[in-house]
Amino acid sequence: MSEGVEQVGLYGVGHFGYAMLRRLEPRAGTDIALRAFDRNEQVRHALERDRRHPIHDTESEFSTHVEIVHDVAALMKDLDVLILAVTSNSTREVAEAVGGQPWSGPLIMVNTAKALDFKTGRRLSEIVAKSIPRPPALYTYAALAGGTIASDVLHDQPLGMTIACGDGATLPRLKRLFGSAQMWVQTTTDLAGVEYAGALKNVVSICSGLARGLGLNFGAQTHLISRIAWEVEDFCVRKLGAERTTFSIGSQCWGSDLWMSCLGPTRNRELGEMIGKGASLDEANLKMARLNKTVEGVQTLRAMESIFREHPDELPLLRAAERVILHAAPASDLIDALMRDDEVGLSEAEPQHGETGRGV
Repeated sequence: MSEGVEQVGLYGVGHFGYAMLRRLEPRAGTDIALRAFDRNEQVRHALERDRRHPIHDTESEFSTHVEIVHDVAALMKDLDVLILAVTSNSTREVAEAVGGQPWSGPLIMVNTAKALDFKTGRRLSEIVAKSIPRPPALYTYAALAGGTIASDVLHDQPLGMTIACGDGATLPRLKRLFGSAQMWVQTTTDLAGVEYAGALKNVVSICSGLARGLGLNFGAQTHLISRIAWEVEDFCVRKLGAERTTFSIGSQCWGSDLWMSCLGPTRNRELGEMIGKGASLDEANLKMARLNKTVEGVQTLRAMESIFREHPDELPLLRAAERVILHAAPASDLIDALMRDDEVGLSEAEPQHGETGRGV
């Protein structure tokens, strides 16, 4: 950080990336220096020339204090914080591009993607660690999650987010960067739990849309949501090392995001609804692509195949969802699994309440 001014770079200026740019824009030229890069040359030139996004929120201009750069080297120069706002499928390639640039560190890298790596089923923090040939002392990884759809962020709605980082000393700095009068920030050191929560709520959201597309009433939809959500929470805590508090109703990366994603106008729910109404996955994906929408829940479901293999006796509802969504099995498979009377009762589950990593 130079003379109290945080050097902040944004890699990716799609819908959510542009929303983050507009949220940080009022501070550009004061306590932060903000620059942004997108791999799409036409988007970059439009942003630089018109000070407007050519696709999203096209009527409003952003400040000239935000610098648009045209290569990764310019983005990374003397950077303190790098925000990755790219799809999960691009994370590996982008991390390799970033890792190929010289920097003396320390750099904080904040990833906004909420998915698992579709090739390996690994968390994105693990993919980044393998893709960047730097010692850990030169960068710190953090994940951002929460019920923050791009349109709400762009329209300055009062929202909440969770920021997770294994280094608790970094969290106050990130809270200062992302927090504002309209953005309530919750922090935690449970990086693994937040990554799993953010990724798997997308799958629950697709299932919510599937139920709606099938014409199920609201009570049946919420029954499905609550059961799959409990299955995810229980598995992540027992098998993947997540903290129980990360999956609480008050958690922005789980309770808030799950509620918003399952019941709000989200892309995962929209895709599920199309499938529930009879569209194939390919047809639904094509329609979403035409709307410039990436559905991360599909990639996470594909990534879950490796987890299913490692834990053959776990996650019956997610397995049923995977068969219906990815392999065109009849939707009745998911409903049958939902209503099968082989679940552990709440009084028998004995949740383990771990220490919360949330800061102030």
